[in-house]
Amino acid sequence: MLNPWSFNPFASFDWQQEVAAIAADDVRQRWQLSDSQFMNIDGMEVHYRDSGGDKPSLLLLHGLFASLHTWQAWTDVLQQDFRVISLDLPNFGLTGPHPKGMVKHLYSDFLEQFITQLKLDSCYMAGNSLGGWMSWEFAARYPHRVDKLVLIDSAGFFFVPPAFMLNLSLPGGGWLYSRSHIDPSVPGELLKQVFYNPMLASDEQKQRYYDIMMREGNRVAAARVMRFIRDRMGFETSLLAMVSQPTLILWGENDPWMPLEHAHEFEQQIADSRLITYPRCGHLPMEECAEQSANDCRAFLLG
Repeated sequence: MLNPWSFNPFASFDWQQEVAAIAADDVRQRWQLSDSQFMNIDGMEVHYRDSGGDKPSLLLLHGLFASLHTWQAWTDVLQQDFRVISLDLPNFGLTGPHPKGMVKHLYSDFLEQFITQLKLDSCYMAGNSLGGWMSWEFAARYPHRVDKLVLIDSAGFFFVPPAFMLNLSLPGGGWLYSRSHIDPSVPGELLKQVFYNPMLASDEQKQRYYDIMMREGNRVAAARVMRFIRDRMGFETSLLAMVSQPTLILWGENDPWMPLEHAHEFEQQIADSRLITYPRCGHLPMEECAEQSANDCRAFLLG
């Protein structure tokens, strides 16, 4: 089996241009959904879904290299009670690179614009992995815009990413990866790592992760995010003391990237929080334990 921690992903190299990049329009045609919408913010066509209706609004934020597709199961369950909104965050998915690259508070300021354009005064917010970090930073900086918060295997404390992602964060890493051929099996192998049951990583998912990674500009854009985090030795955790919203922490007990100790650390640092963990579950409880985690989220938000 391919080992993403040790292998060399570069089969060819081109100094002049992105290698094997997929045009943004082609990726959009392959992976937009029947209810996909696009919103212009800062020159980006932000890809999002909105189940609509006169219900409490729940905004869902994905993690590194992912897209709004990761929330499909939650959307199916929760749209009965909520206006469920998910999006491809800047520098990822069909949305693609942010014109500013990556700067301090880029995501929390972007989310304030996004929510404003949706004409929402406030909402519930849930985030997985890197999207969890964006969620708690936004809740700390814009407390009047978030009613309750759900963190799912959230980023926030020191962790060691797989070598592929670690290399992206190195100086010139994004440029190097964008000008190299990436073996199509790499995203699939990384995806299999985050599930407790690797058989849950379907061929369709593997293809989607590869296509989105290879969307023109996305490799460099993701590298900028990783380098921003590396250069600051992690995340601005001092903001956690400013999170005043009721917070639910959901965590897969077998997460290979964000250990269970991080869940307890969030519980300690966020005053009004409680923790639910899932045995035999990895980094993506909203996919691997979809029905249970969605029901736990619903009970918390409506309680």
